[in-house]
Amino acid sequence: MAQFYFGADTPVVLDDSPAKKEETAENDTQWSRVIHLELVPHPDHPRPELVKMDYGMTHGVFVLKVRAANAGYMLWRWSVDCSPNHGLSPREYPLWLSDPFAIYGANNAQLAPGYIDPKQQTRTAIKAL
Repeated sequence: MAQFYFGADTPVVLDDSPAKKEETAENDTQWSRVIHLELVPHPDHPRPELVKMDYGMTHGVFVLKVRAANAGYMLWRWSVDCSPNHGLSPREYPLWLSDPFAIYGANNAQLAPGYIDPKQQTRTAIKAL
């Protein structure tokens, strides 16, 4: 059976150590900011009624409240087209973020498929490390 030694680099929980001011939730603006996202079937999807049914959409809209710190990642994992002109493939991205400006200012907005920063007006490519 394999045994592991974690040495001096092993993390230790400090229960009685107070958080630094910059580590508190009140000072983490990305965590404190809640964004309302309205997801709709991709306008070019061949069967929008199936997308509405799959996501239990009321009046054709699926509303989510997410923290800004998670928004880009969540939209990427859910394969949501966040381009302003819904230019991504509807078969790959059955949902579309109806208001791409909703995630403006989220630090990880560039993770959202098709997102274009309004200040740059060009898609920022994410390069692998």
